[in-house]
Amino acid sequence: MTNRLKARLAAGDKVYGVWTSGLSTVITETLAHAGYDFLFLDQEHGPQGLAETVPHLQTLAATSCAPVIRVPWKDPVYLKRILDAGAESIMVPMVETAEEAKAVVAACRYPPRGFRGFGPLRHLGTEPDIDAYGRNAHERLLLIVQIESEKAVANIDAIAAVEGVDACYIGPNDLSGTLGCFRKWDSPKLKKAIDTAFAGIKRAGKPAGIVPYGGHSTASLFRQGYAMIAAGTELTLLRSAASGEIAAAKKGLA
Repeated sequence: MTNRLKARLAAGDKVYGVWTSGLSTVITETLAHAGYDFLFLDQEHGPQGLAETVPHLQTLAATSCAPVIRVPWKDPVYLKRILDAGAESIMVPMVETAEEAKAVVAACRYPPRGFRGFGPLRHLGTEPDIDAYGRNAHERLLLIVQIESEKAVANIDAIAAVEGVDACYIGPNDLSGTLGCFRKWDSPKLKKAIDTAFAGIKRAGKPAGIVPYGGHSTASLFRQGYAMIAAGTELTLLRSAASGEIAAAKKGLA
């Protein structure tokens, strides 16, 4: 089995997604059929957890939209459990050194490549050859690390060069916070940090991702060379659509 999103990024494709943190698989299904390339299922900042993951993965398996789980932290126990639940694309927040990146990679791989314990729960029922899965699971895994601190930017060349890190995703919000210019998008310090991170990721030959920030649109970021962008959330989309519908309706009352 091939991870289609991983293959697309490796081939140089640009992919567009959306963030979702809700519990409803109906919303997940609706977003998938809207045409997004991937969904970030956000477990760092949302209520979704392990118990809710499997239904979302099952829902998206019937679509061409890839689920990417943003895990809560770089915790090897959680990484093991989310992989056992069937996740094959994950994003790990706040990776700041090459050593942390290597530890994340090792936590996601079976021996001799890593130290992931063997107990692939869902795969016991879905894989025709569980031994082959154990040998090849790392080939199917898309592992993304987030670059979202001043320390991570300083170590970007070493982080991006780690074997097993498939892509790096820059987080402007938290990065700006660590730089002392929280969400001040015109800050020269923030611009320099983002440019430095992007350049380091490109030097390593890895795809770079980011969220639109300040005056940078999705289109402009794709033109700059970013490969993976998720611009909004299901909540911002819902609020925007609802606000537009309400404004249109109230025009009839004037």
